Amino acid sequence: MKYAFIINPIAGNGKKAEKLCKEIEAVSLDTEYDIEVRLTTGPGSATSIADRLASAAGHAGEEIRIYACGGDGTVNEVANGIYGHANAALGIIPIGSGNDFIRNFGGDRPTDYRDLMSQLLAEEEAIDVMSYSYKADGVDCRRIGLNSFNIGFDGNVAILATYFNKRTVIGGSMSYALSIFLNLIEKSGQNLQVTVDGERIFKGLLMLCTIANGRFCGGGIEGSPRAQLDDGLADVLVVHKIPRRTVLKILPRFAKGKIFEVEAARDIIEYRQGQQIHILPRNGHMKFVVDGEIIETGELDVEMKSKAIRVLVPYLQV
Repeated sequence: MKYAFIINPIAGNGKKAEKLCKEIEAVSLDTEYDIEVRLTTGPGSATSIADRLASAAGHAGEEIRIYACGGDGTVNEVANGIYGHANAALGIIPIGSGNDFIRNFGGDRPTDYRDLMSQLLAEEEAIDVMSYSYKADGVDCRRIGLNSFNIGFDGNVAILATYFNKRTVIGGSMSYALSIFLNLIEKSGQNLQVTVDGERIFKGLLMLCTIANGRFCGGGIEGSPRAQLDDGLADVLVVHKIPRRTVLKILPRFAKGKIFEVEAARDIIEYRQGQQIHILPRNGHMKFVVDGEIIETGELDVEMKSKAIRVLVPYLQV
């Protein structure tokens, strides 16, 4: 068995990545595990590194565990690199500013997953992935997502929070709080047609649309409380265009995973579970966020792939 750690060197302002490198080096010297460390060099490099590592191990007839060390974006890139490699499993060490996907496995804090021996000894679990296709600059693109797609209000919040995290001293939950406030002022949304398994469930102005495999987004907001990683279904939630006062009324409950318990929300949401989702913007253009990464396109197709990737679930040090 091989073990590889792909580390985003600028995750956690660089300090967390530097500390993790030293911890991995110590474990490597003190044990007989076959451990390799690779640093990312920019967007897309984690996918290339993971793909090469998995291919090399496969050619040697070996199993490999590849750990994504960063935020949700790094996890997404590594997952895309190992997808399709039957010999590879995905591990996650959350040291980024956004660590939503890992919350689905029970830990309340990113530090719950930092014990390296627990990671090396972790059990494997098969989960679903969201295979999606879109066009970027006229080029057909196909990738997988693990956690969620966010379009409209929550997508714009994630886009603005990403800006704050990368370009200012504002980070973590503060960046999301400020982004929510600014988006409430602007009251940003989208004009979309949403189709689930061939049935059009919504057409028109909306506040937000979420397509979820996991429950959390936006730094811990439980926007899809019924989503499960291994049921073969995506949870699709549409919130209609609503006044600011209504947003303020339902937002606290929405953030805590209680949207389906809010009586005032029953007439302003559409909810479906399905395997194939099509999103078509009225003006032919939209931005969406998938696993923390921002993408611009004309339309989006999502297809669920049941239990298509193996992830490592360590014993939590809580």
